[in-house]
Amino acid sequence: MYLPAPDEALWVGVVRLVLHLPQARTLKDRRSVVQSVVRRIEARHKVCIAEVGHLENPGAAVVAATVVGNDQRLVRARLDAIRTEAEKGGDAWLAEVTTWTQKMGEVGAQ
Repeated sequence: MYLPAPDEALWVGVVRLVLHLPQARTLKDRRSVVQSVVRRIEARHKVCIAEVGHLENPGAAVVAATVVGNDQRLVRARLDAIRTEAEKGGDAWLAEVTTWTQKMGEVGAQ
């Protein structure tokens, strides 16, 4: 049962990042690059982030990070900051970005 507080505003945001890894030739190379990106984003943005796709493809990876807050603008700003962090050089470049936000309690939320 969902019983929100009278002043509650709960927003959930997710950013999906598709990374291209042109220098990775093996899964070991790939794992090193992806872990570097994931650790950097975790450390600087204090978010939950996980690798979710292209797990056996040395040249690509999909990672997703989630943010929770009480203001949609702030949640979107944090998602944008994560995107900017992922764009910062290294051995991976950003091929695709998808963001999603949802207010808890709105139609379609579970």
